[in-house]
Amino acid sequence: MTVPLILLTLILLVVITRPFTVIFHELGHGIPALLLTKDKVTLYIGSYGDPKHSLTFRIGRLEFFFKYNPFLWKLGLCIPHSKEVTINRQIFITVFGPVTSLFLGAVGCYTAFAGDFHGSIKLISVVLLGSSAFDFFINIVPRDEPIELFDGSIVHNDGQQLRQLFKYKTLDSKYTVGADHYNKQEYEIAAKAFHNIIDNGLRNDMVYRLAISAYLQFKDYKTALTLHEEFEKYCNLNSDDYANSGLIKSQLGSYYDGMHDYQKSLDVNPKNKYALNNRGYTYNLLELYDQAIADFNKAIQIEPKFAYSFNNRGLAKIKLGQVDEGLRDIKTSMDLDDKNSYAYRNLGIYHYDKGDFAKALEHFEKAYELDKDTHLITEYIDKTKEKLKRPAHNNA
Repeated sequence: MTVPLILLTLILLVVITRPFTVIFHELGHGIPALLLTKDKVTLYIGSYGDPKHSLTFRIGRLEFFFKYNPFLWKLGLCIPHSKEVTINRQIFITVFGPVTSLFLGAVGCYTAFAGDFHGSIKLISVVLLGSSAFDFFINIVPRDEPIELFDGSIVHNDGQQLRQLFKYKTLDSKYTVGADHYNKQEYEIAAKAFHNIIDNGLRNDMVYRLAISAYLQFKDYKTALTLHEEFEKYCNLNSDDYANSGLIKSQLGSYYDGMHDYQKSLDVNPKNKYALNNRGYTYNLLELYDQAIADFNKAIQIEPKFAYSFNNRGLAKIKLGQVDEGLRDIKTSMDLDDKNSYAYRNLGIYHYDKGDFAKALEHFEKAYELDKDTHLITEYIDKTKEKLKRPAHNNA
């Protein structure tokens, strides 16, 4: 066999065995996740979370998305959907991916040689072991470079995730308490628990992020901003961090400072749908409706079922005189999420601008009922009630 033919054969075997390595790796994450959690687990083979153009099926709680093109199967992603997974279990699920592919590759190679199989089987087993060893080392060695998923979010390789998880284990037990309250949506208690960890000198990027997020959730924007400014001194910010700081500043009325941070977020990750939506929302507040619509269009392109972008785009269109299109967008938002207080708020603004103050008040109060912290909702309710108190002017 000539050297070029040997090289061609080896390349072909690598191409053939690589998809199996990825499948073993993701099953190594997925099966422990099934055993250790009670919720669904989704495996993507051939993508970082793209469900399109894939063979889809389920086996119990295990959901699969296989890209039709097997040459794309060099990528994979496992998503456990449980929100309450202990750090020890997260470590177990994370480490089992690369370990499983290496273990199965080693077992396959040992079996082929111990059983004295045909030479072609031995060659395939060696190539599979090499692919598995490669998979193990590129995943288990921590890397700072992020991996961008299909939805625009960022993750890191298994080694970097393990490094972070082991860091969390060294944190004070209050971290576990804070995480439990956060998962139960008891954000005020969680925020205080995380803040206490920081005050005790344990400065960790995840603790900062959870504390800031918790303060955002229960609308304590001033404390969230103070923590964010401190966080900037100790950690490198990612796209979500800048998006959160933009939201904090916008909610505090510093719209142009918020815009600056949204742009930083999008410089890091142009597909951050939250930065796009929130910047568009701020454009609405500044009455820059054309720019707002451009951002909402991009957010909807990234996430076609993003209810908030639909209702915000609807308001921008209405303000530009595109009333029918705007109302359709708001209706779409309500169809996607009937608990979306901003859809009702924006309908209220539409009726207020028309002079139908009774209808406007009805929608504003519905928005308040769904979420009393909806931005500016009490101001809208107060000024609408004031309008209803005034007698109508009759034309002579």
